[in-house]
Amino acid sequence: MKRLIIYLAWAWEIIVGALLITPGGIICIACGATVQAPGYIGETATRVVGVVAVVLGLYGIANVGRAGASAAGGA
Repeated sequence: MKRLIIYLAWAWEIIVGALLITPGGIICIACGATVQAPGYIGETATRVVGVVAVVLGLYGIANVGRAGASAAGGA
């Protein structure tokens, strides 16, 4: 059960990263505010954060999978 939760957490990070990258949908995170609200970091920075989130999510899932495979193989 713990591994499932870990996989879901990493998958959630990938989904949030993808939402930061892609414009459109119900709420466009990548588009920013209609009126440049204070604290909006800009379109480029939002996309960079999204790419970093996706990469970290993929890296995390790969590490969990590798750790599980090595634990199963060593037992």
